[in-house]
Amino acid sequence: MSSIRDLLGESSMRAILYHLSLERLGSDPEAFDKKLRELLNAPATIIEEIIIKDLFKRLDLLYSPKGAFDFPRYVNAAKEFYASTEKKTA
Repeated sequence: MSSIRDLLGESSMRAILYHLSLERLGSDPEAFDKKLRELLNAPATIIEEIIIKDLFKRLDLLYSPKGAFDFPRYVNAAKEFYASTEKKTA
């Protein structure tokens, strides 16, 4: 989440995470998306896209958006990629 910290600052990021009140942010991308949109409305997409860009960069994946932005779809694609690389190294 360092990219979000860079964008919003530490205190703003902590406030958002507090209000989202999710146990594990990555475990339920649909819930994260829903709660972030309830909290921030339209700016949620900007934050989510930054998260996805950072996540894909860390996984060495190319981020090439197509169609309407769908945060849960991108998170799940990243999870699938990570799981497949873990299986290959095990």
